[in-house]
Amino acid sequence: MKILHINTVDTGGAATACLRIHLALLEKGIDSKVLLLGKNREIPETYLFEPTIPPVSKMQRLRKKLTKLSPLAKRRARQQQRQLADLNARQQGAEIFSFPTSPYDITQSPLYQEADIIQLNWVSGFLDEPSFFAKNTKPVIWRMADLYTCGGGYHYEKGFPFDALRPELEINHALRLATLKGKKLHMVPISNWVKRKAEESEILGPLNKTMINNGLDRTLFKPHDKAFARSVFNLPQGKKILLFGAANVKNKRKGFDLLKKALYTLEEDVVLVVFGRDALDPTEFMFPLIQLARIADKRLLSVLYAAADYFVMPSIEEAFGQVSIEALACGTPIVSFPTGGSLDIVREELNGTLAADFTSQGFAAALKRALATDFDKEALLADVKERFDIADKADEYIELYARLLAEHRHRVPSALI
Repeated sequence: MKILHINTVDTGGAATACLRIHLALLEKGIDSKVLLLGKNREIPETYLFEPTIPPVSKMQRLRKKLTKLSPLAKRRARQQQRQLADLNARQQGAEIFSFPTSPYDITQSPLYQEADIIQLNWVSGFLDEPSFFAKNTKPVIWRMADLYTCGGGYHYEKGFPFDALRPELEINHALRLATLKGKKLHMVPISNWVKRKAEESEILGPLNKTMINNGLDRTLFKPHDKAFARSVFNLPQGKKILLFGAANVKNKRKGFDLLKKALYTLEEDVVLVVFGRDALDPTEFMFPLIQLARIADKRLLSVLYAAADYFVMPSIEEAFGQVSIEALACGTPIVSFPTGGSLDIVREELNGTLAADFTSQGFAAALKRALATDFDKEALLADVKERFDIADKADEYIELYARLLAEHRHRVPSALI
């Protein structure tokens, strides 16, 4: 059984989830490889689709890649580049827009040719859907890291300028609908919320689906002594600490503004610790704020989770929310809006609280309930082990792979496999 995962890059939340599955499969003796368009990390059995390009501007990087493409592919890439430039001017702060086309032919890769199963993950800008599905002869799983496959280019719905981008959305929707019609493709939503969105989608509704939550390595994310953990980051020992983190703290979808308003209503003395790439101005806040930079080292991040009393997850839309299960694995309960994976993850009074709605008042009420709850740490950790261990998730994928391979062999004469 040879599995090839396709992911655009090896950094970011979607890549982290993909690579966790990949490494867990390797641990179980499965022949697993990852094909990437952008490779920045040394991870076993991960491969670059094209030769490494020195870190330069995105525009220079694109020009260098274009020199390796055919004239037709170059024209398509330049056209898409112009479209993206125009879209960026009209997006009004929307998170991202993607096209189902690219200048790359993944089926030419020797890794594709030797694989038994192709697992697509976050593939924007890498997978050319029309040519790939026209040429593909192998079983395909598409793991849904967000809502990208549901429509014509958006990854999340809230705040997306559907009216401004309607022409592009309609063209992409029609192209993807035609591309996937009649294809033997198995979707893997990462939460029940994503699965529901997939079932409501005209494109994905008819396709088979198996929901598999994200998982994590509990040898990396585990409890630590709280006093020690706080000393590592020089955090106050006698305070209630709320922890918030995101790759892009100022991303509106991450809900930091709602969290800020909620904190102003709290009577209890708390300290907010924020980690991520964006720099915040402490003078803008009327409550104690400690800001940390992005923490790339997972073991150090585990210590930070353990230093907090609660992890706050104010995202207004989130397909899963890996940071939530990371915090839980370190013994820290979470407070979240009722969105995406949080609906699967949070069990009231066991491991956290959910807001009743998507307002700052609703989040404040959830915070107050959490502060008044005495969570059983051992029960919380047992729940994480039972539901989110990456080894168990790998077993779920292996079972799915075996079933799809058996179905494929039944459909295709052995001489043609």
